[in-house]
Amino acid sequence: MKKEYILAILFFSGLWGISESVLGGALYRADVPYGSVPLTIIGFIILTLARVYIPQKGTATLIAACAMLYKFLNAPFFACHLLGIFLMGLCYDLFFNVIRCKNKSLSAAAATYLSYALFALLVTYIFRYGYWTQAGFVKVLGHVGIDGSMAALGCAVLVPLSFRLGEQFKVNFAPSFKLRLQLAQGSIFALTIGLWVFGVMMYFIS
Repeated sequence: MKKEYILAILFFSGLWGISESVLGGALYRADVPYGSVPLTIIGFIILTLARVYIPQKGTATLIAACAMLYKFLNAPFFACHLLGIFLMGLCYDLFFNVIRCKNKSLSAAAATYLSYALFALLVTYIFRYGYWTQAGFVKVLGHVGIDGSMAALGCAVLVPLSFRLGEQFKVNFAPSFKLRLQLAQGSIFALTIGLWVFGVMMYFIS
């Protein structure tokens, strides 16, 4: 496995993990309604930027798994939150790297709805998490129909824009511009190390 591939996985998973730990922690502590919506949109944007550079099948799921580890190190343990992250990566892989629908907005919306539906059904009927089982199918419908619809709309708009942004950035740092490419890689390496050192330190401090 190439060093650049490993660096990219750690970089994008670190970005996703810190957004889940910092922003997600703040949203859940404040009990903000529909807190999963901005987190889902951010997660899909990060996966989209990652796909521009590492489009291989399974990459989104691998990034999600590493983001789960990052959140585990930096936030109180909530299995349902980790499950949500994993399902996002899995569903993104399914629609963007397996099915490969040309309409990115449609793929983003479908991946979002599927991740919300799988999450709600699993925590309610398979893992039987108390908060969900007490509310039953009404909670499942609300999560998919309301939260999922808001997240799907945001992803349908921002995922295609993120593709364009990522492709434009990639062109600007094409290999022909060796100095700029080396500087960019060096900066990403330093930022990636900083993200994961911070994550590990927070695990031992908290």
